[in-house]
Amino acid sequence: MNYKTVFIADPVRSERIQLAKFLSEEIITVITFISINDCFKRPDLINCDLIVFVPRKDKNEIKHLFNLKKKYRQIPIILLLHDDFSDINLVEISENGFASPYKALNFEKVREIMLGCLAPDGLPARTVVPHPVPITDEVQAALSPRPK
Repeated sequence: MNYKTVFIADPVRSERIQLAKFLSEEIITVITFISINDCFKRPDLINCDLIVFVPRKDKNEIKHLFNLKKKYRQIPIILLLHDDFSDINLVEISENGFASPYKALNFEKVREIMLGCLAPDGLPARTVVPHPVPITDEVQAALSPRPK
């Protein structure tokens, strides 16, 4: 499985960082942005596989999504809802050219949708890296429990 990239667009720094930590995986790179427009200022540098958009009143509103170019509307997008936006009409978003919009009410649902989109067969097993300094038998004996 190839590495995947997730963009998070949320103007509230503390929640953006908390969500990024929650979604991080070994094969998934999470990059955070303040607004959706910042995600695609330099599109030639990194390709996005999924967008998590957190709408907020007066900062990140749904109308900002409609300013995206048509080629970026093909990227799956998850709308994380909260108190400012309690419900969003996904039909309207689909009619405006977004190929696969999803909505989530909490971080767990975002993670579930993200893994369903990016890793439908499940995550690969974590790679086990041996300790850089091998432990000698003498040290291992010192670490082992003492007989009574």
